[in-house]
Amino acid sequence: MPTNCIRIAGLNDGEHRQAFEIKDKFFKAYEDSEVKAGKFIVNTLVVLRGLDRKLTINIEGIITNLLCDYCTKRLEWAISTTLNFVIKESKNETKSTDEMIYVFPNQHQLDINQLIFEMINLSVPNKRTHNKSEQKNGKCDKKMLQLMQEYAIKTNNETDPRWEALNKLK
Repeated sequence: MPTNCIRIAGLNDGEHRQAFEIKDKFFKAYEDSEVKAGKFIVNTLVVLRGLDRKLTINIEGIITNLLCDYCTKRLEWAISTTLNFVIKESKNETKSTDEMIYVFPNQHQLDINQLIFEMINLSVPNKRTHNKSEQKNGKCDKKMLQLMQEYAIKTNNETDPRWEALNKLK
């Protein structure tokens, strides 16, 4: 897997930008990933002001391996996400948080692969469907929708007579 590192040492005060392209090969290192394919552009911005270091990561792209929850047809899902971090130095190994990244004083680069992976995976929606207009325009697989309707479990709204007797006790 290619390593996506940003330079954090030896930089002058000001803004420093880097861009990365993420493709399917990136996700092969993450076997349990829900996202297996896609094309993304990652833009990073490191801002140095004296001892303060801030990192902004912006990811835009398309996830191409998701399946529609209704018809199981493949769909593409566009994402756009941005996160901001503060970079702090620590002589001890300190666990980073959602907003704070700790680095050693002599560390020159920061590997952001895990951050990229998490940002993309957290952008996956819970409900994945073609939108209403796409469903009407035939994007959803009509044969699959008919099969699902045919095999759907029909609910029985009749009340069990034992419950009727309990309702009379009120």
